[in-house]
Amino acid sequence: MPDPFSLATGIISLLTLALKLVAGAAGLVDKTIAAHAEAASELQALEWDLERLERLMGQIHSGLQLLATNTKDRAFKKLLQG
Repeated sequence: MPDPFSLATGIISLLTLALKLVAGAAGLVDKTIAAHAEAASELQALEWDLERLERLMGQIHSGLQLLATNTKDRAFKKLLQG
């Protein structure tokens, strides 16, 4: 029969190793969650920037259409409408 002290020491060593592995995995999960949250934040900022760009392009397009209707120069008008 094995020595109970040796058996307990072996079990404690295995539990310590298991806890280290779990702690390491939890750390990776935390880093993954943080990276995901940061990426989601960046995507939200990009979405806002794209919406702003779309509005500005619409304003520019309206301005060009106004210029095209008010010009007498046919070449310039064709350039603006083309």
